[in-house]
Amino acid sequence: MFCGECGRSVTAAQPPPLVRPTVPPVQPREEARPEPEPEPEPEPEPEPHVASEPEPEPVPELVAEPEPEPHDEPEAESPSFLDESHERCSRCGTRAEPEDLYCAECGTVLASRTRVIEPLGSPSRAPAEPAVPEPEPEPEPEPEPEPAPEPEPHEDTEATRIVPRTAEGHRFVLQFSTGESVTVTGSGLAGRHPRAEPGEFVDHLVTILDPGRSVSKTHFEFGHEQGVFWFSDRHSGNGSVIREPGSAPCLCEPGRRYRIVRGTRIDIGEQFVVVS
Repeated sequence: MFCGECGRSVTAAQPPPLVRPTVPPVQPREEARPEPEPEPEPEPEPEPHVASEPEPEPVPELVAEPEPEPHDEPEAESPSFLDESHERCSRCGTRAEPEDLYCAECGTVLASRTRVIEPLGSPSRAPAEPAVPEPEPEPEPEPEPEPAPEPEPHEDTEATRIVPRTAEGHRFVLQFSTGESVTVTGSGLAGRHPRAEPGEFVDHLVTILDPGRSVSKTHFEFGHEQGVFWFSDRHSGNGSVIREPGSAPCLCEPGRRYRIVRGTRIDIGEQFVVVS
């Protein structure tokens, strides 16, 4: 065998002789309680290797580009809104976009601009006239209500009887003891069942309710002329007695007319009538 580095021969090293160790006899002894094995100490964690941070490269300073000096450009045939796109703020000089209303740098209100956009590829047209608003229709007047139809006159089957009118102060009223009350408007007959003679015409036929039948069928006649009320007995069975206020009673003569004042009471049988 030779060395691989220098080429010399190498003798094999002999191992030392084996010596068997002598083990003393083990005497029996009391069993000892096994002591708890100590917990192995934790191995210290290796410190992390902190790599050295590379030094930052120097940042080149930004150099502001000089603003180009304004110079007069030749007017080109372009829409008017292209020229207005280069408007600057009147306060700080910052360029403003066409749609900006306020300056983005200082907040100043930009001047109002109007741009006209011409349609592409279409012939120029005259501006359309503004639409004239149509007038609102006037409300229709409400129809006038139709007048109510006049009531049709009712046909009267009987002829109207004309009653002679008397002055307001010449009206007389007969108040009977049986409860009847008659306003005198002309001549009339009164009794239990009064009837006019043939050819006789009167305005009133007054029926007196007399259960004792002391009143004759046609007991008396009455009327008024020129504001004077008169009374006449028609040949009654029990007669008639005139009792004028402040005067003595007067028995009526049949067929004779007596002038009666207001407030006079006239006895007719068991009943009576008061002229008012």
